This record gives sequence, structure tokens and C-alpha cells, in this order.
Amino acid sequence: MTSPAAPEINVAAVVLRNDAGDVLCVRKASSPRFQLPGGKPEPGETMVETALRETREEVGLDLDRERLSFLGRFSAAASNEPGHTVTSAVFVSPEVGVAPAPGAEIAEIAWIDPADPEGYELAPLLATRIFPALAPSELQAVTVFAGARAGTDPATAKLAYALGQTLARHGITLVYGGSKLGLMGEVAKGASESKGPTVGVLTTHLANYELKFDRLDRLEVVGTMAERKAMMRELCDAFIALPGGTGTLDELFDEWANQQLGIHTKPIGLLGEAFWAPLLTMVDHMVDHGFIRATDRAHLVVADDPEELLAKLRAWVPPVPRWL
Repeated sequence: MTSPAAPEINVAAVVLRNDAGDVLCVRKASSPRFQLPGGKPEPGETMVETALRETREEVGLDLDRERLSFLGRFSAAASNEPGHTVTSAVFVSPEVGVAPAPGAEIAEIAWIDPADPEGYELAPLLATRIFPALAPSELQAVTVFAGARAGTDPATAKLAYALGQTLARHGITLVYGGSKLGLMGEVAKGASESKGPTVGVLTTHLANYELKFDRLDRLEVVGTMAERKAMMRELCDAFIALPGGTGTLDELFDEWANQQLGIHTKPIGLLGEAFWAPLLTMVDHMVDHGFIRATDRAHLVVADDPEELLAKLRAWVPPVPRWL
């Protein structure tokens, strides 16, 4: 006979970090264990509303919901209610603002290093699920969108080549459209000449024009452009867009829309701030007119240096899903 499932308690909580990366934790007067600011929803509340209210009540911080990210849902044995399981929707806020102070039933607050919490007794959910999830993500493969032309600025080709080199240096597989032309060829050369693994994805139509980069470690040939994009999405842990034209924009916006819809939770980076600035100005205009959420705009990662961009992609946390 199977044992009945432990009763589940649903809560919402917020991760707040200081400049050193320590996490703000609270200890209730009724417990010896530290946990995140958070608690159970009141009738009619969404999980986001619960997290914001509990953070305000427990540590006196008013957070901007548009700047929240969503770390995920985590379950473990309840700390204060034996025989129960607690499942928490965990959000991340980049801001602290004023100094936190204990309120409501909080007896103590502490900034705890999630990588070294020695000296603190932690709730099981925090110790075994949430703290491990805060470690930077490992990137095994990155899909790069880039123009099939070199463009008019020689610095752009150098940037594409440097991105390929950087991916190779970190042992990250380059996944891209498979072409030898333009910036696509430059990023492939940068990776290949630095002994990095490369995967190209071409359609049968494009392969017939003999456009493929000859030094690929692996070439996938698919029937349609939609299949090409789907395979490049499947093979990667993150996306990077280099400067490009309509094809690059199509790939970029397709994956950004998929991210917003929750079809994937992979970071998207734009490399080359000056090139992307006019597009981001238009995106900001769409945010101002209510067609794009401010949080979705904020979760696009932008940088000029490939190393900086990779670091930001590893630290990225997804935006809050629309249904939370």
C-alpha cells in the first residue's frame, strides 16, 4: 500500500541579494530556522501579490513588481509544520533600496552567503532547493543569430569573430545557421580556429547553394526555416544575436516571443550595444504604449564584450510568467 502524499502548503517568497551576493533571510519568532521573506497567499491574491505583500510586512521593503524575475517553483519538507510539504513560488528582485528591518512575526534577519551558509540553521526548502538554484547556470551550447552579410563596419566582423573565440575558450558549443557568409562565417571561423565545437543548421534549400561553412563539426539539414529555428532552439542553453538583417530579426523576435509565452526559459543576449540601440528605443516606445511588459524589456541582456555577455547570461533569471 502506498503512503498518502504529504499535505501541501503553497507559499510565495522573494530572493534579495546585496552587492556581495548574500541573500536576505528571515527567522520567525516561532522557528530556529532561517528562510526567505514570504508566506501564504490571502484569498484572491496572485503569487506575485503575496510575495510583494509578505516582503513589505516582514522586512519593510516595497519592491517593484516589474523588476521581479522568477526563479521557479520548489518543494521540500515543511520547516515548521511536520508531515507537510511546502511548495514555494520564488521570485528574485534586483533591488533592496532602504535597509531592511524585521517586522510582523520576524525575530531576526541575516544576510547569508548561499554558497557558504555555515553557522545558520536553514529551512529545508532554502538549503536543499533554493540556494542551489541560485548558482550561475552552466552554458553548454549557445545559439548565435547573425547577418549573412558582413555589414559596413569592420568592427562588427571582428566582434563576431571574437564571440566565436570566446565561446571556444569556455568550451561552449556554437550553434548557428551553418553559413560561411558574412557575420555567420566570422563567428564560425572564430570558434573553429580556436578549436571550439560547432554545429550548423541549414535548410535543404540553402544547402543546395553550397553556402555551408566547411569546417563544421556537425551539420544538420532540415526542410524548412521553421524547422531550422526549432532545432537551433532545442540544441542550446541561451541565444545571442549579433548585428544582422531581416533573418536575424525574425530569429530574435521569434525566440523572444517564445520566452515571453513560457515556451522556453533561456536567456537572450544582444551583442553590440550601438547597433541594437535604435531597436531598443523602439522596444521602449512599445513598452510606453503598453504593448510589451517592462519586465520583458528588462530581461533582454545587452553588452559590448562577449565575456561580459556570457557572464550576464549565466546569471540571468527568467521574467515572471504572465499567469503569476
